[in-house]
Amino acid sequence: MPTPPVGAAHRMVETLSQYGVPYVFGVPGATIDAVHGALAVGGPELVMCRHEQNAAVMAAAVGLLTGTPGAVLATSGAGTTNLMTALLTATTEQYPMIAVCGAMTRRGRFERTQRSMDAIAALRLVTTYTCEVHDPDNVPEAIANAVRAAVTPPRGAAAVVIPDDVAGALTAATVVQPHRHPSPGPAPAECIHRAAQIIRAAQQPVLLVGLRGADPEACAAVRELIRVTGLPVVETSQAAGIVPRTLEEQYAGRIGLFRNQPGDVVVTHADVLITVGYDPVEYDPGLWNTDPARAIVHIDALPAEIGSHYQPALELRGDVAATVGELSGELSGLAISNRTRAALAEQRAALACIEEEARAVPATAVGLNPAAVILKIAENVEDDATVVSDTGSHIYMARHLRGHEPRRILVSNGMQAQGVALPRAMTAALLRPGTQVVSVSGDGGFLSSAPEIETATRLGLHATHVIMRDNAYDMVAFQEHRKFGRASGVRSGDYNIALYAGAFGARGIRTETMDAFESELRWSLDPGRLCDPGITIIDVPVDYAQSTELFAQLHDSNLR
Repeated sequence: MPTPPVGAAHRMVETLSQYGVPYVFGVPGATIDAVHGALAVGGPELVMCRHEQNAAVMAAAVGLLTGTPGAVLATSGAGTTNLMTALLTATTEQYPMIAVCGAMTRRGRFERTQRSMDAIAALRLVTTYTCEVHDPDNVPEAIANAVRAAVTPPRGAAAVVIPDDVAGALTAATVVQPHRHPSPGPAPAECIHRAAQIIRAAQQPVLLVGLRGADPEACAAVRELIRVTGLPVVETSQAAGIVPRTLEEQYAGRIGLFRNQPGDVVVTHADVLITVGYDPVEYDPGLWNTDPARAIVHIDALPAEIGSHYQPALELRGDVAATVGELSGELSGLAISNRTRAALAEQRAALACIEEEARAVPATAVGLNPAAVILKIAENVEDDATVVSDTGSHIYMARHLRGHEPRRILVSNGMQAQGVALPRAMTAALLRPGTQVVSVSGDGGFLSSAPEIETATRLGLHATHVIMRDNAYDMVAFQEHRKFGRASGVRSGDYNIALYAGAFGARGIRTETMDAFESELRWSLDPGRLCDPGITIIDVPVDYAQSTELFAQLHDSNLR
């Protein structure tokens, strides 16, 4: 029996639902009103946001936290161009998401008129997959292929451009049913056996776990490998939390920002480095691999990107979880040398010393030590809390916030776009109700996405945002002082957070002392309040002058 015709926009929404997309975030517009109309009838939950960039950040956060893409809906012209930074961030940092972009009618496609543009050419620069639908019967397959592209490693943003007249047309095409990607299985057995031989012969083997090692199944396999081997583990920022509390003694630190930190020292002294799910965008090998001739065992679903500082002796290409699982069997009972144990203990002591020194730095007349603020957050959140960092504050989060569960400490270290913390935290509050959700930014980063407080209040979310205030772009000021001996164009004005937050229905508090900050933080994170609607914004003054020595240890690539 023939399928009765329906609107192409309705078929698009049905396909998104069939592929498990839970939310569509967006800002309304004339060229996408047919899709908004279809979402009013059914399908994923529609979340109306205040700006397309924030909507896209939220959609990407769905992919980051669940592995299933979120979707963003934007109108033609400026609506589409407003997505660009967030799409580039999702593609660079490999979070699966779908962008559905409206366009002028097919008849006016190449006319120079209002909101007309070559959206395909623009979107191809920032996505893993882009297509434009010219026939309403092609809508389901366009969405299906976009979803498949978004979730296929290396994951990222996929975009579908749909002209206004196509979205409003009728189609008899049916929904394209989801097809599971066949697992590639583990790497070849002989390669895994050879890797085990290399590791067993090493004097100081070390695990370096990257973003694909933090996927749920891969993380479980990595944890088992750590347990059965006793190998020291270093993680990237995007793999934060892969070492559980029960294996804490094997944690050697995090790498990605600084020179000569404990994790860097452990990696430098390793004679065999086993990289699991590592991607160069997380931490350029030229910055950490001081000995390109050292043996590297590369474990990933993707082939290694060969360069002068990354030349694996052996590649184990296959499903990460399956490959690591097989390797665990080969390495069971591995004897870690006393030299390795001593080196690990030394760097773990260095990690503890870094934290104690940060806690001991007193407040000044300007404000609190930002590292101490982050450590205070760490003391007051549970292991299942989601803590999100904006750019700038990510320096302190990456250095001081430990985390023991994957995808709970969210640090942007790809594009490092300003203003991502609040919208990502809102997504975490949507997906993880009843748990602690904290985002951290500077006063500038906060204002980049602050209008979404209204969105969070309207949705009835519970989350806490911490503003580390200095009324300046101090990361930039530091660079300018290094280069020119003075700073220029970095000072900004103050604002009243109580009045600002209150205008959007949130609770804003400015604190001046660490005791006052901790009191407000504990109040907002109280387990008895987590299921109640409420956004709390805690404004705390900080003094970055105390961090000049720390900034001097940053790699130049992390200064912006």
